Amino acid sequence: MSCHLLPCIRLNDVFGVRDYLFPELKDAAVNCKQAEETSKDETPTSDGWDEDWGDWNDDKQEESRETTPEEETEGEGNNGWKKWMQECIISVSPAADLIALANEDRLVLMTPKFDGDSGQDDDTSYYSTVWSGSVAQDAGENITALLSLPLASQKRSTQGAPDWTCVLVGFNTGFVRMYTETGALLLSQKLHTGGVLKLKCNTYTPRRYLGIAEQHEELLILYTRALVTIDGFSLYQALKACRNQVARATASGEASLQPPPLAYKKWAPQDMDSIVDCHTTGVHSPNPFDQMVLASLTSHTSTIRPSPPAASVYLMSGMGPYLGFFYAIEGSTQPILSEVAFAVASKLKSAIMSAASGWLSFGSKNRPEVSAEKPTKIEPATPLNLRFGLPDMRREGLSVSLSPNNTYAATTDSFGRIMLIDTDRGIALRMWKGYRDAQIGWVEVREDEGTGHNKQGRSAQFLVIYAARRGILEVWVAGNGPRIAAFNVSKHCKLVHLTYGILGLNNVTCRGVRIKAFQVGLMDAEGVLKAVQVPFHLALSDKNNKRVRDMHLLKKLKQVLKENTEESESLDTQVRDLLLNIKISSIAQQGVDRVLSTRYLSAKFMIGILKACVQRLLVMGEEHLDIERRLFMQYCHLQEHLIESYIEIEQLQCNTPPIHLDSQSLSLLLGLSESEVEHIVSEVEHSQRIVHADQPPGRVRFECDTVSHVSGFLGCFTCSPHVAETEGTQQGGGTITLVRDLPEEKKLQMGAFLYECCFKYQSSPGDLGAVLRKSNIPMEQLAQLLVWTWINDSTRSIDGIPGLFNLLKIFTASIDQSRIVVEKTSESPWWQSIRDLCTHSCHCQSAFLAAIVSRSVAMEMSGTMPKRRGTLDTTAKDPDADTISVTSETLSPIVDTEPVPLDIELWSTVVRQLEDLICIDSLLRLKPTKLRRVPSSDELTVSISTLLEGGKGCITEVIARHVSRVGFQPEDLYRPRQDETSMSEEIQASSSSSSSQDIVWDQVDMLRKRFPHSMENDVLFSNSCWEYTVIWNKLPEEVDNLKSALDFLRLVQNAMLRQGVCSMMWHMFLSKKFHAAAHLMEKVGKFPKDRLCRKDIGIGETRLPQFVSCICDFFNIIMEANCETNEVPVFNIEPLWNTVKGTVSLVELAIDQKATNYGLLKLHHQLAVVINAVITFNIKPIKVLSLFDSKGKHGLFQDLHAHPLLPTQNVDTSIGTQRRQFLTRIVSLSVMKMRDLVSMTTDAESASATNTSRLRTTEAGRWPETVLQLAEEFGVDLDLIKRHHVCTLYSAGFDKLAEEVLLTVNDRDSLGQDLLTIVGQRVAQKLSKLDAQMVVELMSNVNPALSTWLKSMNSALLVYPDVPCSDIQALVTQTLNQLSENHPQQELAASLVELVQVLG
Repeated sequence: MSCHLLPCIRLNDVFGVRDYLFPELKDAAVNCKQAEETSKDETPTSDGWDEDWGDWNDDKQEESRETTPEEETEGEGNNGWKKWMQECIISVSPAADLIALANEDRLVLMTPKFDGDSGQDDDTSYYSTVWSGSVAQDAGENITALLSLPLASQKRSTQGAPDWTCVLVGFNTGFVRMYTETGALLLSQKLHTGGVLKLKCNTYTPRRYLGIAEQHEELLILYTRALVTIDGFSLYQALKACRNQVARATASGEASLQPPPLAYKKWAPQDMDSIVDCHTTGVHSPNPFDQMVLASLTSHTSTIRPSPPAASVYLMSGMGPYLGFFYAIEGSTQPILSEVAFAVASKLKSAIMSAASGWLSFGSKNRPEVSAEKPTKIEPATPLNLRFGLPDMRREGLSVSLSPNNTYAATTDSFGRIMLIDTDRGIALRMWKGYRDAQIGWVEVREDEGTGHNKQGRSAQFLVIYAARRGILEVWVAGNGPRIAAFNVSKHCKLVHLTYGILGLNNVTCRGVRIKAFQVGLMDAEGVLKAVQVPFHLALSDKNNKRVRDMHLLKKLKQVLKENTEESESLDTQVRDLLLNIKISSIAQQGVDRVLSTRYLSAKFMIGILKACVQRLLVMGEEHLDIERRLFMQYCHLQEHLIESYIEIEQLQCNTPPIHLDSQSLSLLLGLSESEVEHIVSEVEHSQRIVHADQPPGRVRFECDTVSHVSGFLGCFTCSPHVAETEGTQQGGGTITLVRDLPEEKKLQMGAFLYECCFKYQSSPGDLGAVLRKSNIPMEQLAQLLVWTWINDSTRSIDGIPGLFNLLKIFTASIDQSRIVVEKTSESPWWQSIRDLCTHSCHCQSAFLAAIVSRSVAMEMSGTMPKRRGTLDTTAKDPDADTISVTSETLSPIVDTEPVPLDIELWSTVVRQLEDLICIDSLLRLKPTKLRRVPSSDELTVSISTLLEGGKGCITEVIARHVSRVGFQPEDLYRPRQDETSMSEEIQASSSSSSSQDIVWDQVDMLRKRFPHSMENDVLFSNSCWEYTVIWNKLPEEVDNLKSALDFLRLVQNAMLRQGVCSMMWHMFLSKKFHAAAHLMEKVGKFPKDRLCRKDIGIGETRLPQFVSCICDFFNIIMEANCETNEVPVFNIEPLWNTVKGTVSLVELAIDQKATNYGLLKLHHQLAVVINAVITFNIKPIKVLSLFDSKGKHGLFQDLHAHPLLPTQNVDTSIGTQRRQFLTRIVSLSVMKMRDLVSMTTDAESASATNTSRLRTTEAGRWPETVLQLAEEFGVDLDLIKRHHVCTLYSAGFDKLAEEVLLTVNDRDSLGQDLLTIVGQRVAQKLSKLDAQMVVELMSNVNPALSTWLKSMNSALLVYPDVPCSDIQALVTQTLNQLSENHPQQELAASLVELVQVLG
């Protein structure tokens, strides 16, 4: 199937049409007829598409088909009359229902007419003239552009056919007129003063794939210096309304017509000398990168919108530059609603009334004189700036054509070049030379992807070039593809390229509609239009189409396998036929791979296919087998061998559980003493008990085991055939190996399929080993897969040890012994690879058992297995042999005095390390539900490699990370101390069952025995504090984690270590958030709202008080550590783990931290207390940093080890006043908060008397002490704060607390004067509750000065005025004691005593 030209349209009476359009050619055609007959014998009689031009890429053959310039010049004189088709303007409707031809002012409209008596070909449509005439309305008016535009029908009965076709005609006067198929004028509009150059249209195109917008409908009218765009929907409605009005006017004889307004946009392209042709690629939204690049090129002050604006892209061909890209931003200009000129209405009226036949015919010679009309108003154009272009000073573009997917644009120019442009990047991709006066078009072909409804196949773009001077039509693959077809055609043809479809479609109505009858056609001078047909596979093919054929067969094979769900005889026949018809061996191998990967096919089916492929190659004979076919044959042999091995392994599967072995049998099998075996069993059972004790309820898991099927089994192996030159057809070698990057899940399924029958059931390891040896799979890979499968299952038990031991022994014996048996002082590469698997495994229990088995196999292979004197070992009765000691040689083989091989020593070390890891892993599995706090997606796992490469502190870090994730507190890690009696009673009470807390304590105690250095208290507490802080940094809202970190930090005994950890916490986590909180409160002047807290600090409003309180505690801890002196601690590591390497531990980093500056710590602590007070009591307005001078502000938020200038107590008076007011305000608010707490009780008086100690320990009761400490640091008068505290307590009714504080005041006179005021307020409150008569009697008996003074007292200032008279009498007594004898208020206080006694 090749590219060809298919005749589809033929014009009837083509010479009559030519004579009407070109009257001057009538005589020239008669005179040249004889010359044409003479040259007829010299011209080829065929078009050339039947000849074999398969090797048309050859330059010599191309030159033979091209015409020289001299021959072109000679032919112009004789055949000039044949060029009428190239000189006229042609427009073919995309629906193939109308062809319009025009020249000067004459227009011919032709439609298909079927004549059954003429013997017409069914595949060719014959067109006849339905209307012809002159459409010029002014002298000298000529047609310059033509467009046949079909309009969609809204009737369902049309089956996708257009309703009617409108003919758009552009004139050199600037008018654009629209006609029906019969020549009736619908609309006439002058949109610009210049002549119309081009008429182009974009119709609706659905999106090709996700991310690409739909192409909307639009009409382009190109003038010499302007571009007018009309929206497709508006145009559709206007044409429909005009046609209805014309039909009504014709039927009724009405004279007046009112055409609807036409909305359009008018652009004036700038920065381009001349424009000849244009096209649009639709609306595009640039990506942000291109937007920023454009902004940077425009100006450094350009702004970038959050969402890139959409723009319509226009490609204009002309001169200066040769090709320009113009971007019209959507929404930058509003459409112009043009009022249809009244002149059009008057013309329509006169035409309708004067038509004799009732139809609007403009061919009448007796056209009435047109009266002088008012000039049409021309709307100004909007400037459209050039975005970028392809500059070339002398090159002038003649035409531009867009590919159907708007990816490429092809242009022709005055130099005879065709240039391929990338529309997205705006660059030239390719250039063709020697194509002067060429015409271009595009063909898009879609690939057939089966019968799926929603499946969208690939598409290929082809560029069609018609070189008129050379008489050749070429088809090129778009981009950098080759030329795939070339045809010898006439030199007097015209290329017809349909770039649009039916107007008025949308995403619903476009379904099932054939938008274009053809894409590119060639119209010759005899009126025959031939459509260019290109098959899709030519975009993929080269000179040899055999590969394309085989690729299609392979695609069909894949489709057949996909459509079927079970094997059958018919499927076997189809697959055999398709595979045997594929000629290229590499493609046939792909087909075989597809068959072998099909899950529903059985092993018998696959073997039959493989044997058929091999048999086909054998029939060809030895002399016809090249190296590729030999490799394919060997590949089939290898796959067949694998399938046979799969069948044998499947037959070995059984479901009988294994026999449980006792300690004596395991001792004989592994070469260990019975005490060692019992110790191994106890360790495994202890780990399993912990796992089951705290294991959450199991969940149902559905696993899809793909390896148990033959297709999955084959997919795990790679067959690599290789054939030697001396080997025969059926001989040859090859290797079968496991896939290098096999996924872990599939790898685990493969290991389970091969070995689980020996691990969990009673399958014979010897039979399995024999089958695997025959499979030609490397024994090293099988052995590594064996160990890997074992250690990647955390449920391994003692019962699976015999199967692992026997299989590993069989595989090891089949491996090259040079890699296994080495000198005793050397390390075996094979055993090192197995040790690497064990050391990298995070399943500690399984790796522990695998290491013991591997050590026993290594001992047996090296001949160092201990000799037994009997069934039992006498040394096992030694009680010391059963003790667990980290430094003892537990689980080491008992050998003679000969030196132990290095491999055995390394295995013994790995075994002891894995035993330690089991203890750590058991703790990591303990996750009490009530303590679990931090959800984490990744589970903590440990392995030897991670601990050895994690640095000295890796063991402690893992344990501390688990402590922080689970939520353990310090008391959860230590068993409380008890005396021996109570402890024995508790042990007896809980001997039957132990709680989860006891399990944690026991496991931690065991870890301390195994890791005495790593589990040291200070080291564990420091790491736990750090891990809690890390979790809080990830979840700042969970301030409880920060509080837990401080709880662990307080327990660190070494002051230097505690200070170093605090310093690291401050610089890494706390400093930034505390700094943000301080500046936010300084900015807002109060406790900020939740939105601001989350934005600036990252902590919510409800959690911020707790965070600031933790900061205060943090500075208390670090200041306390700064004052203590301790020696530099020394951190050791266990001898078994002294080969660690990696980063420095946390405690070592903490020790290396610089000493902190106590003055700077105190300054930060002051700020923390101030912020805490503002948040606690919601004080506003207050600027927290205004309480510090310039030195204090400069020192804040510096490194804690820095030594800046620190503030002194000698501060400015205004700052001192602010500090004093702030502190007294805190005291007042704290006392009021205490009163609020007391008011919640039922009996306030009893609360005031009995809850004094409780109030003093509340948060509000502790604040006065904090204020006094802060006042001392601020340099504020302490006596003033104390007096204010005393007065506030008396005002709130806390007389007992006030009497305690009163003893610490030094200025007694000032205090007495303040207390006298409170006494007066209380007395005034009592008097206000008495009768007026009684008050008059009491006031008449007192000093007039006292009466006047009491009237001036405001009892509303008292926080709690309702106090008993006994408290007032005690307060008056205290006031007299505080006032000196010569004090002016002494007499007034004495008078109050008598009055109070009377009131009492």
